Amino acid sequence: MNDLSDIVKKILTEHKEARDDDFKVIGWVVKAMRPDIMGYSFGSVLWNHAAFGLPSFETIRRTRQKIQHDHPELRGELYLKRMEKQTEFIEKFSEVS
Repeated sequence: MNDLSDIVKKILTEHKEARDDDFKVIGWVVKAMRPDIMGYSFGSVLWNHAAFGLPSFETIRRTRQKIQHDHPELRGELYLKRMEKQTEFIEKFSEVS
């Protein structure tokens, strides 16, 4: 399982807490791709991600976003709360017109 999309989808499926937290997704990606560096300092991983063969954090974030777009069942609770608030806002102001 070397494809980042497969790794991120598996993480979102198995670790619901990661659905709303990009740092948790990043941590799980690092663990999946390079478990040997999990004991390294955050700074070391951050500054040397390319040398370790890791994708950028932004690439991981965008991959998570794309997967959640394509698989709504993998969206987090924060997404659902935002949508509820948006619906309330729209309903409230559509009544005013």
